[in-house]
Amino acid sequence: MNVLLTGATGSLGPHLVLELLRAKEIERLYLLCRSDEHASSARVQILRAGMIEAAGSADAAIARRDVMTVPGDVRDPWLGMVDGQYDALAPDLDVIIHAAADTRFTASSSELREVNVGGIRNVVGLAQRCPRLRQLLVVSTACVAGTRTGVIPERLDAEPSSFVNEYERTKWHAERVAAGGHVPLRIARLSTCIGSAHNGYVHRFGAIHQSFRWFMRGLIPMVPGTSESRLDFMPSDIAARWIARAAMCPVDGLEVCHVAAGKLAVSLEDLIDCVVEHCRGTHPGWKARQLESPAIVTAETFDLFRRSVAQAGDLLLLRVLESACSFLPALLHPKVYRTEQAERVWGHALPLTDWRSTLGKVIDFGCARGWTSVAAPETSHA
Repeated sequence: MNVLLTGATGSLGPHLVLELLRAKEIERLYLLCRSDEHASSARVQILRAGMIEAAGSADAAIARRDVMTVPGDVRDPWLGMVDGQYDALAPDLDVIIHAAADTRFTASSSELREVNVGGIRNVVGLAQRCPRLRQLLVVSTACVAGTRTGVIPERLDAEPSSFVNEYERTKWHAERVAAGGHVPLRIARLSTCIGSAHNGYVHRFGAIHQSFRWFMRGLIPMVPGTSESRLDFMPSDIAARWIARAAMCPVDGLEVCHVAAGKLAVSLEDLIDCVVEHCRGTHPGWKARQLESPAIVTAETFDLFRRSVAQAGDLLLLRVLESACSFLPALLHPKVYRTEQAERVWGHALPLTDWRSTLGKVIDFGCARGWTSVAAPETSHA
């Protein structure tokens, strides 16, 4: 089996490439990597270093295996490939995994549409030219549910009445574009991939990690939410393992899967208590009780807090809130993701790890790295 992966240098990349390299069924693994200026080789080096660190000593040999890189860019027609390479590659592919995305919640609508919607359109164009194609596996996000509440089924639905941010909107549109391509299609909607359950490794720190950073500094005194608010997150290595297994399973027509904690998602109150307990055991300000646990407040109270910060002109808090408000309001729309189809692909219940242990490892890893990614920014266009 021959597989093409886009987005290999993104936040999930090291975990996903590792799992694909472990798969004995895969004969050739192609990675589409951006070729702008001299950055391509640097990205691959960062990816390989991330794979080795994420794997640990037990799987370091797998992480060092060679992969075939294909210069290109999902934003471009023909995926930016050089003359002849596009037509030569298409007949060779059995599976395309499209994980490239712009995941910046604060990016402009035009930037997000170019990568998330335009990119999938170009990838579908390649998939339609692959005579051996067993599936196009699109890595999406559970956030496409927008401001819906309640139980979210594993299916394509009408556009929600609203979205928390433009990232969610463009990913919803991307799913519709993929479904309109009439190729064997599996959509994997991931919940928040928080880091490695094995050692806390995070390849690219995202919005949730920055929230932990601000939380620990006492810069988030309150969080909007309700008694029903839940945070659904998955270890990155478990999500990658599911995608690799799904790539081996052919699909007829269209299948949507929630790779998520589902009914085992963590309540907002329990999450805050866990982070506070961890911080009080490891960080001086929390040990000394100089910092207090943030309160869970209504939307109205949180909005009043935002306005008071703006009026006070506190530049640091303004910057924190500007970023946090691109995703924190999602907590005001509690939902539970159905996971039956994802479990069917896996063969049984998803192998969720102890979330408290994973969270502690991720926080410790972030502190050790100063919450700074080696692989920045939060985009992967290839």
